[in-house]
Amino acid sequence: MAFVQWQDSYSVGITAIDLQHKQLIAMINQLAEAMRQGKGDAVVQSILPSLVQYTKTHFNSEEKLMHEAGYPDIAAHQALHHKLAMQVSDLMDKIKSGKMVPTVSVATFLKDWLVNHIQGQDKHYGAFIAQRQLVGAAR
Repeated sequence: MAFVQWQDSYSVGITAIDLQHKQLIAMINQLAEAMRQGKGDAVVQSILPSLVQYTKTHFNSEEKLMHEAGYPDIAAHQALHHKLAMQVSDLMDKIKSGKMVPTVSVATFLKDWLVNHIQGQDKHYGAFIAQRQLVGAAR
């Protein structure tokens, strides 16, 4: 069974972003499975850096959409993205330096952050963009 499974309730109503969220979930599942199998080195060398890079790409996509739509809370959303990026960078540094062993708790942190972020902040901008599109279509 997957560590985290996509649920329709995670949809923000924007197909491209939902697909990216599904990819992030798949990568977190891959990370959790590698850690469960004790493949810490593999996690540090490939999976975690790939997840970090994809997350940055995803954040850029979200922020571009928010900017284009004139989303009023973009600065707060960007701050949350920046905070996670810093936390993950710190985790990677600790793992690489041997101060921390990669365990499922790392994947749990990422899963919890992603799910909470989607169901909270991402739903807000998704609804805002959907409303803007409805207003635009009515003109």
